[in-house]
Amino acid sequence: MYSALLVVLVRRFHARRGLFHAFVSSLLLLFGIIPAGHAQTGTFPSKPMHVVVGFAPGGGADVAMRAIALKMQVALGQPVVVENRPGASGNIGAMHVVQSQPDGYTLYLATASNAISAAAVRKGDMQLRFELTKDLKPVVLLLKNQNVVVAHPSFPASNIRELLVLARKQPGKLNFGSVSPSFQLANELFRQMGDVKVTDVPYKGGGPFLVDLMGGQIELGIMDVAAVLPLARAGKVKVLASTSLQRFPGLPDVPTVDESGIPGYEASGWLALMAPAGTPADVISKLNAAAAKALTDPELRERLISAGATPSAGLSEEFGTFLASQIDKWERVMKQGGLRLEN
Repeated sequence: MYSALLVVLVRRFHARRGLFHAFVSSLLLLFGIIPAGHAQTGTFPSKPMHVVVGFAPGGGADVAMRAIALKMQVALGQPVVVENRPGASGNIGAMHVVQSQPDGYTLYLATASNAISAAAVRKGDMQLRFELTKDLKPVVLLLKNQNVVVAHPSFPASNIRELLVLARKQPGKLNFGSVSPSFQLANELFRQMGDVKVTDVPYKGGGPFLVDLMGGQIELGIMDVAAVLPLARAGKVKVLASTSLQRFPGLPDVPTVDESGIPGYEASGWLALMAPAGTPADVISKLNAAAAKALTDPELRERLISAGATPSAGLSEEFGTFLASQIDKWERVMKQGGLRLEN
């Protein structure tokens, strides 16, 4: 019956081929011969998109995403709305996106915290109702956050080599401030790769840690450069090294940990976009291209770098590989250090 109907359609609409193709596409969609996502992606985007940030408004991730969203919407021709769903180190926001339609209109701003949570889940310490690399699809790595090893101005070491010598002479006596699981793992990685014993001192936030550091109550810590930079320029703290593999453009004279005593050390934060599993490949491609174009904007790049971030971009597959390596890395660090991160 269906074949006879198609013959009639061909004869009736042959002179109006555009209408014919539109009608047949709808007919095939109705009978399930082509998937709905495929039929919609040719006009993507046709309405506003939402990026879910798993942290409260005003934080570093939120501010950076809002700046990037303004440039992305120019490239996409539709508004890109940032929506905050804070809680559980970003996992509440991630779960919302996992449950969303896989059409590209709801995205998730993934962070290094998600990779750490995924590592803890795989290690068996934490339970989540979704699997990061299975239920979310990589879109693009947006940027890497610069962290630095920072000390009180009177601290006797001025670089990582001197710090390692001092730590080995006084095992367990040097204190490293820790303000989140990410920085706790950065400290643990420093201990493991530097073969030193330093004591981890937990803080409830970066503010209290920096107050104690400036006051001399604690000697060292690893913090994001955006929080440290004004204090360093005022001479209130001393920056020993950056924790990325490349020097931070805002502190070009400060070496990396990798180049000044612990080869291969890296503990950077990052932000990236992910979409629900099942999102069509051409939609992922359009979103990736829009983000990459946004990150070439000179004004945006200057703003991100001044805030301690390095714009990234790259293919979605490259971010997928990077994400997998991050999960593997932090799982190894937790196992070797006997660390247990729970819900």
